[in-house]
Amino acid sequence: MCARLVLFASLISFAHALAQSGIPVEALRSATFSYQTQINTIVLQAVVPELAKHVELLRGSVKFSFRLDCQGRLRSLKVTSSTSNRFVEQTTIQMIRASKFPPVPKKVIAELGHDYVDVDSEINIGR
Repeated sequence: MCARLVLFASLISFAHALAQSGIPVEALRSATFSYQTQINTIVLQAVVPELAKHVELLRGSVKFSFRLDCQGRLRSLKVTSSTSNRFVEQTTIQMIRASKFPPVPKKVIAELGHDYVDVDSEINIGR
């Protein structure tokens, strides 16, 4: 139950950030944006339940970036900023590495002009 609440709160936070982002409507309709949103959802679904197992350790935020090749394989992953404890950072990294991502759609490759996708994301955790 707690994992669902944390996941729900994270998804609401993601939706709120999206609404506040100022991204043009055309970009929101792009295949690239849709794919990146799908990838961020996969990350949240992997990370949040694992973090929810240790509610007493949850606080702060972690920003990370990673690259997926055209097959959806993780090619690089790094924490770009963090106010979280080491547990949150390491769990986030571990769960992203364990996640399976779908291949990059041909339409996304056409939009980007290359066969990989860079994803920047953030998980905010508050009590």
